[in-house]
Amino acid sequence: MQTNFFLLALGWCFFAATLWQLFFCWSVFARFAFYSKQKNRLQERQKNTLPPPFSVIICARNEAGNLRRYLPGILAQQYDADWELLLVDDASTDDTPIILQELQEKNPLLRVIRMEHKLLPGKKHALEQGINASKYAHILLTDADCEPAGVFWLSHMAASLNCNSETEIVLGYAPMKTAAGALNRWARFETAHTAMQYCSFALAGMPYMGVGRNLAFKKSVFERVGGFSKHRDIPSGDDDLLVNAAATATNTSICTDPAAFVFSESKTTWRQWLLQKRRHLGASSTYRPMHQLLLASLSLSLVFHYFLLLLLLLSGWNLHLLAVAYCLRMLTLWIVYRGVFSRLQCSDLLQWIPVLDVLLAMYYGLAVPYYLVFSRPIVWK
Repeated sequence: MQTNFFLLALGWCFFAATLWQLFFCWSVFARFAFYSKQKNRLQERQKNTLPPPFSVIICARNEAGNLRRYLPGILAQQYDADWELLLVDDASTDDTPIILQELQEKNPLLRVIRMEHKLLPGKKHALEQGINASKYAHILLTDADCEPAGVFWLSHMAASLNCNSETEIVLGYAPMKTAAGALNRWARFETAHTAMQYCSFALAGMPYMGVGRNLAFKKSVFERVGGFSKHRDIPSGDDDLLVNAAATATNTSICTDPAAFVFSESKTTWRQWLLQKRRHLGASSTYRPMHQLLLASLSLSLVFHYFLLLLLLLSGWNLHLLAVAYCLRMLTLWIVYRGVFSRLQCSDLLQWIPVLDVLLAMYYGLAVPYYLVFSRPIVWK
């Protein structure tokens, strides 16, 4: 009798977790999957108003090779207003100063700030110096190892930030470059999944994070929330904690036009990828309580969906009901991801969803709790 009651309780918990997953898919993620594009903002703004001046800011520490490789592509941006590329050299000990001097001699748009000593872990101090020293009131962030999709990246992000008077923050997308191997496939999926989450929540009026590889905002927002003063002791969070503190339902927009993508290369080993995610997770514990609650419920419901499904299958519970629940959710995922992956130009991942979804549950159930509870944060550079 007790065994039957226990299995019945597990069954109800499984269906509750599955229904919560379906609720998120249709009420939140579908907003991004079926997001109907407005008129081309770039063309619209060019017709009506002049684009605002912009400061593109990059913090670099020991990035000599990446700067030589990627900085020319950023300096080649075609933008119909004044702009600058402000490079903050965060006390590099490699050839970064030499390469920056060479590039600066050829490109008057490039301005360099040299930090002689690293005072704090992470890059918040360097980034704060760059934002404070920027010439213009509109800021666009990226990283030294990032490559814009083309010469109109700045134009598209600027148009999104300038689309109306209320917009103060624009969340861009920074995908991983396609390469061979399972790790690259997983990294691309996890990056797309993260973008789906923060773009969907922004469209639902609950923006909670963005990525510093492609993030635009007005300088006044940074000043209004006190910069990084409230979380300066946390090595990570120079991007998501800024958005979490400043973003509202009305002042935040997204820009996922392929011309506004900024590409990075994925890590080449699983250990490197896990260390990177370990650093990123260090800031999530200081999100607003409501955001923490929603994200925790989303990840836990995914973990429980698969964990309880396995337990119930092993117990010989009603296989038909389990199959219907699993297939219904998987069909929903396929529909939602089909729209998301098409928008984010990674449709080749769609066939791998059953496997990648299980890996995501394992990541949420094993790696995330370990890094949040037992592991010390990894600092930037």
